[in-house]
Amino acid sequence: MIGLTGAALAAAAGGPALATEAPAEAVFANGVTVLSSGPAFGYIAGWAKLLTPYLLDGLPRDVTSSFEAMGGPDGVTVCNAFGARMDPDGSTMMVTPGAAFLAWLEGDSRVKYDPSHWIPALIGTTRLVLVSTRPITEIVTRKRAVRLGAMNPIGPELAAMFALDLLGVPVAPVFGQGDTKTLVDGLRHGRIDVALLSGPKIRDALAAARAVGAAPLFILASATSCDGPATRDPLLPGIPTFLEAADALRRPLPDDARFGAYEAATIAASTCFAAVLPDLVRPGTVASWRRGAQLAADNLSLAAVATQQELRFQTGDCAAHLMQRMTGSAGAVAALRATLLHRFGWHAS
Repeated sequence: MIGLTGAALAAAAGGPALATEAPAEAVFANGVTVLSSGPAFGYIAGWAKLLTPYLLDGLPRDVTSSFEAMGGPDGVTVCNAFGARMDPDGSTMMVTPGAAFLAWLEGDSRVKYDPSHWIPALIGTTRLVLVSTRPITEIVTRKRAVRLGAMNPIGPELAAMFALDLLGVPVAPVFGQGDTKTLVDGLRHGRIDVALLSGPKIRDALAAARAVGAAPLFILASATSCDGPATRDPLLPGIPTFLEAADALRRPLPDDARFGAYEAATIAASTCFAAVLPDLVRPGTVASWRRGAQLAADNLSLAAVATQQELRFQTGDCAAHLMQRMTGSAGAVAALRATLLHRFGWHAS
């Protein structure tokens, strides 16, 4: 495993960092910038604007701020700019979608950034549930490849592809099935066998799937929970975790880079947004932003919005742990890309 860089680990632990930037008060003296993926009035930018007042509450008093949205909704443009153009002193906080992590994991040629060099202050996660019109015992024993509805080769369905692959199930992605309505329609008419439901309003999506005879197979929660790998989601307690499903099927999961690839893909796919700093930021500066992130997570008004959207805020050690499992293993990333190429015939452009 390749862990976080020395400065990031030091920042997470509150120890001395390797950076030589000025103290937090000097860093914030000229104001701060909250940078978001675009569009300016899009979903991620909307969350960035909601979070900003609470993030600022963690900083020294009277710090001024500016907001900028850049690039498209996949976050690649803003992440490239964050890595290349922004002063890594901690005066800029970036809010980026999970799609940017998926693009990095898959080796997208547009990507010029490395998120293993980022420190998370707050991560907003969504649920991922695999559903099917067929029982899971039939899925794992049939010889024909299972048709998985997918948005495109670099969508969140990557997590389901790796989960099924670990169970020994051959997968044939059926592209162009990107939203809940299209996925449910594909299940109804038999164009696909399984679908990954995710994002806000997951229970509404599950209800729509049940209406056409599709039932949950498992929730890909073990990779995104900090409560233990077999802990069920309190929002969906009746759905087994992936680890529980594998155990019931007597399909032992490997403890190697392939499982690391599954975890990385699942965390990226379930990340709605992540608010991050560069890893060369002094511990005091990181602590200020993280204090604001915790204030945001604890605010009742924001919690109500998150509950309505069925999102979870991950902060502190949990956010750092998720980021490390998503980006910290070169072996897992190599296994992910090799599986995409050799098993699914996909390589990044």
